Amino acid sequence: MTVLGTGTTTAGRVDRRHDPARDRRRIVLYALGLIVFYIGAIVAFHPPIGDRHVLEGGLSYAVMLAPTIGALLALIAGPGVIRFGRPTWWILAGFLPSLVALVANLLASALGWIELREGHLPTLLAVAVLLSLYACIAAIGEEVGWRGFLWPLLRRRYPFQASAAIMFVVWWIYHAPLVLLGWYGFKGGLPAFSVALAGSVLFVGVLTDRSRSIWPSVLTHGAWNGLVAAYFSTTGAIEDGTFSGPRTLLGEFGWLAAGGMLVLGVASASWHLRNQRYAGTLDR
Repeated sequence: MTVLGTGTTTAGRVDRRHDPARDRRRIVLYALGLIVFYIGAIVAFHPPIGDRHVLEGGLSYAVMLAPTIGALLALIAGPGVIRFGRPTWWILAGFLPSLVALVANLLASALGWIELREGHLPTLLAVAVLLSLYACIAAIGEEVGWRGFLWPLLRRRYPFQASAAIMFVVWWIYHAPLVLLGWYGFKGGLPAFSVALAGSVLFVGVLTDRSRSIWPSVLTHGAWNGLVAAYFSTTGAIEDGTFSGPRTLLGEFGWLAAGGMLVLGVASASWHLRNQRYAGTLDR
């Protein structure tokens, strides 16, 4: 396991970086770095309210770096720990949410709710892995902070369910201003997006606990952004996507992907918690 910021423990002296009494300082530093960088990025780019294409530029990468900036501040000013871990076979599970979203869209297409554009799906499947890996570059900027720093810190103190609830609230607050200001998705899709976030928090929490690394979460995030958000949507960066239909059904702000993600998240969390050997507090 690769961990940054881990100190040592000697007889008669508790390692400050693993002292639970120091957790509050870690959270304060993390939150400070994240919030200041997040707001600073918006101020620096000063995008017009309602300009949905603004996140296609530098602001998107700046905002996605905010969680990692917070984690690095906690690491440098201490006593913060960032857990990277090592890639294992668990990383392949990162494709499951996008696969579930694809199946949900294909079923909806068969029922006539949406339309599958002719010839688009084979092309997308041929480059799906490359698109996912490319999107992982930006996803790392979030996941170092979310699953490399915050999730292990939460799991140190709380059970899985409580950790997931806290992570959901933090992740929702992080995304909501961009949606409400008209820069990301659309306001009417916020309920479906919230459901998708809940399912994602559960699913990625399971992968992170099981693998004890950030890499499955990075691939999950990258594949979702590179495929579902971009190509299964009418509000994504790709205007001529794989499917066409109501925006309330398509993409990460649509109910098809949201419902599939929630089912996957709840099912994986239930399975995870039934196997208590892995469901307890992890070694951090």
